[in-house]
Amino acid sequence: MFYEVLGNEPVGAHERAGVTAILSENEKSENVIVTSVITHMEVLPEKLDSKGADDERDYMALFDAVKFAEIELNRNILMRAREIRDYYYQEADENGSGGKMMDLGDAIHLATASIYGVTEFHTRDDNNKGSKVGLLGLYQRRNETKLCEKYPLKILSPKSDQGEFFT
Repeated sequence: MFYEVLGNEPVGAHERAGVTAILSENEKSENVIVTSVITHMEVLPEKLDSKGADDERDYMALFDAVKFAEIELNRNILMRAREIRDYYYQEADENGSGGKMMDLGDAIHLATASIYGVTEFHTRDDNNKGSKVGLLGLYQRRNETKLCEKYPLKILSPKSDQGEFFT
């Protein structure tokens, strides 16, 4: 999502408008955007440059602890991430196929969100191919409504019913 906001990540008009609405609410202090500090390992300066973002300074300036909060890793987050990763783990069959495991980073982000009372988790991760567990549609795999069927957290791809209109 950071590459989408700061750079030229290709995304549809409805998706871009959804993120623009969230950021507009954030500017009016109607929400706080929360992320784990591991985001700093995922959003690479070189990749920002290749996506057309101005520079690393623009990215780091987002984290003011008022509108954008970065949450430090701690044992509680790591243990929740371990629980989440274990819960959604699917062992391979006797032929070695069908096994799935959630990315460590995804588990940490979900754990951070669930512990800090975040109500919506925004992602574009619908990649459920191979051995990776995708995040969008995570609950549908087990007909659930909550993370690990006990932590309330909506996982969605922010979209607007109408794309942005420019004059």
